[in-house]
Amino acid sequence: MSELSVGVPEGETGAALSNESIDMNKKMTTLGAALLAISCFWSSQAFAQTTTTVTTTNGAFTEYVPGSETMVVKSESGSSPLRYSVTKQTTIVDEAGAPVAIDRISPGSPLSIQYTGSGDRLVASRVVVQRAATATTAVTSVPAATGQQTNTTTTTTRPLTHEEKHALKEEREHQKKAAKKEIERREEALEKAKDKLDDDD
Repeated sequence: MSELSVGVPEGETGAALSNESIDMNKKMTTLGAALLAISCFWSSQAFAQTTTTVTTTNGAFTEYVPGSETMVVKSESGSSPLRYSVTKQTTIVDEAGAPVAIDRISPGSPLSIQYTGSGDRLVASRVVVQRAATATTAVTSVPAATGQQTNTTTTTTRPLTHEEKHALKEEREHQKKAAKKEIERREEALEKAKDKLDDDD
C-alpha cells in the first residue's frame, strides 16, 4: 500500500481521503473568510482613526445662524471671527457635561471647540460652554495735573473646581464605555457572521 493509506482501513482509502479533503477545504474556506472579515474590520478602524484630525480651540461665542446651522466664534488667537458648522452629531455641553441648547448660549460666553476641517469648512464635533468666574476690581485714579479720571476693570477666570474636574472625568469615562460597547457590538456581529458561515458549510 502507499503511504497515503496509513491509519485508514483497506478499501476506504479513496473515500476517506476525499471526505477529509472536502472537510479540510470547508474549514480552510471558513477560516479564510473569518480572517478576511476580521482584517477588513480592523484595517477600516485603523484607517478611520488616522484620517480624522480633531483640533481644539478656545474663543468667545458671537452668534448662531439657525438657517445655515452656523455658529460664529471670535477666536482667542485670531482677529476675525470663525464660522463652525453645527450638525446633528455636534455635542454641546457645559463644563459639567450637561447638554446646552445652542440658542441658550449668551454672546461673549467662553467656549472650547473641538472641530474637524480647515479653512472655511470647520465642523464642530464638541462644544463646551465655559463659565467665566469674574472678579471685578474698579480702580479710580485722578492725576493731579490733567484732571482726567481713569477707570480700570480687571476680569480674571478661575480654574475648574474639584467637582467640575470630576464631572469632566466622568464624561470622558462615559465616552470610553460607549466606544467599548460599540466595539463589542461589532465583534458580536462579526462572530454571528462567522457562525453563519460555519452553519452554511
